[in-house]
Amino acid sequence: MRRRFWEYPWGYRESFTIGIVLLFLGFFIELVSPVDAIYLPRWPFNFILILVLIAYIYISYRMVKHPFMKWLSSVPAAISSISLFTILVLLLGFIPQTDESGGSLLVDLGLTHVTRSWPYILLSFYLLIILGYTTVRRSFPLNLKNFAFFLNHAGLWIVIVAASLGSSDLRRLNMTLQENQAVFRAYDGEGRAYQLPFAIKLLDFHIKEYPPSIGLVDKNTGQFAIDEMGQLIAVEKGLNTEFGQWEINIDEYYESGFPDSTGYTESERVGAPPVVHMRVRNTITDEIKAGWLTSGSFIVPNKFMHLSDRWAIAMRVPAPMEYSSEIRFFTSMKEYEDITIKVNKPAKINGWTLYQTGYDERMGKWSQVSIVEIVKDPWLPVVYVGIFMMLLGSLYLVWMGRTTKKTENELD
Repeated sequence: MRRRFWEYPWGYRESFTIGIVLLFLGFFIELVSPVDAIYLPRWPFNFILILVLIAYIYISYRMVKHPFMKWLSSVPAAISSISLFTILVLLLGFIPQTDESGGSLLVDLGLTHVTRSWPYILLSFYLLIILGYTTVRRSFPLNLKNFAFFLNHAGLWIVIVAASLGSSDLRRLNMTLQENQAVFRAYDGEGRAYQLPFAIKLLDFHIKEYPPSIGLVDKNTGQFAIDEMGQLIAVEKGLNTEFGQWEINIDEYYESGFPDSTGYTESERVGAPPVVHMRVRNTITDEIKAGWLTSGSFIVPNKFMHLSDRWAIAMRVPAPMEYSSEIRFFTSMKEYEDITIKVNKPAKINGWTLYQTGYDERMGKWSQVSIVEIVKDPWLPVVYVGIFMMLLGSLYLVWMGRTTKKTENELD
């Protein structure tokens, strides 16, 4: 006889139905809730909640003998919960996660702040309960046969619970540093100020730039005509190239130049931009023009060369190749440590990770301001423990598989 829907033992239909209902329930709560995002309890309350959850799972599994309890530790329940949770997590990579509130369906459904939304909370709890019961079921007896299973499932449980309940202890703050000024405060994404147990002082800020580039500009649009007139060309002394009907020769190039009575001269002054002197010949009319070209800076205006009613040649502001900050990290008035942070090369100190994220773009390479993001995630080591357990369990399964295969070959 064919089993009816919702008749025990439950299978994949019931398992996915429960998971989908929880998902849409989370979306509904997000739509009607006046709160834009959920903030889970912080330490030590999140740790107490984890202990309570572990105790509840263990005690209820050992004491309650019901088909529903058997379903909670079944394969269909595990696959449905993992599948739906994975789909929700994948949305993190496709939908930008922001702190904006209201105004669009994605925001109202919580998809722009997934980890602080009701769908994520409900599916996380659903997955943790099922993984917990499944792990307890295979923990008795805890022998070598069940050891790899326990490591994999317990490791995944630890990763999810640390990433979910531990996320409330994550601190991601921004600091704007100015040279030779100690800063004690940082700000979160919503502009709230936090007093820090340390101070940071910017000693120096450095930028390495790519060589400037030149190209034709359409004066009607003000844009570089890359598609129509070729690519931008990196500047170098002695360069000879062509843009359309114009032949260009650079006979002088200063990485830093400043205007004077003769045009421009090399200078190390703050705000001295790259400058070139060029000669341009129209290959059709044989007309020759000569003059200076610069991308300009906050004190020196940019300068370009008119070629026709439509076209001009201009220099693009050099793009930063690398920027870094020399920082003094104070733990007290007398104790400090000097460190250097670069883009994609953060520094770790006293449990905080410091990232170089920006600078005063108006000042460019002469910026005396550095924007730093400081992050503290005390639960990250716990996540690493869970990942290590999963890796160890996987390696143990591979070893068991090879041992079994070797034994079977010897028997044959």
